[in-house]
Amino acid sequence: MENKFISRDALRKRKARENETPNQRETRLAKQCGSRQQKRAREDAEEREACVARDKERKCVKLAAEMNEQHETRLSYYRERRNYLKNIQNTTDQDLNSQRQQPQQKSQDSGADGADGAEIRVAADALILGGQ
Repeated sequence: MENKFISRDALRKRKARENETPNQRETRLAKQCGSRQQKRAREDAEEREACVARDKERKCVKLAAEMNEQHETRLSYYRERRNYLKNIQNTTDQDLNSQRQQPQQKSQDSGADGADGAEIRVAADALILGGQ
């Protein structure tokens, strides 16, 4: 990338992105998202297929030009990311399973306590009404 020409406009935009506040970043990303959605809505099937074909070609060229070190770095990143996502999924599944089991245990526990609690409430009501 050292030999490529970068326009002043591109440098200006890059510098602005580096110095933006989190609020400004959020606003910019929302605006970009909206404009991309509008652009996709306007394009027809042929344009979309052409865009997908260009993207595939660009990716193939990029992958063909990558060095062994870059290849290993990319693969290790993908492996780490996959393991990270797998761990998140496992943790989420475990949390959901434990949450499902806790209400069942509480309902079983409260079933025994519920009967005693009802008897206590009836006895308390009888005392209150009897004292009047």
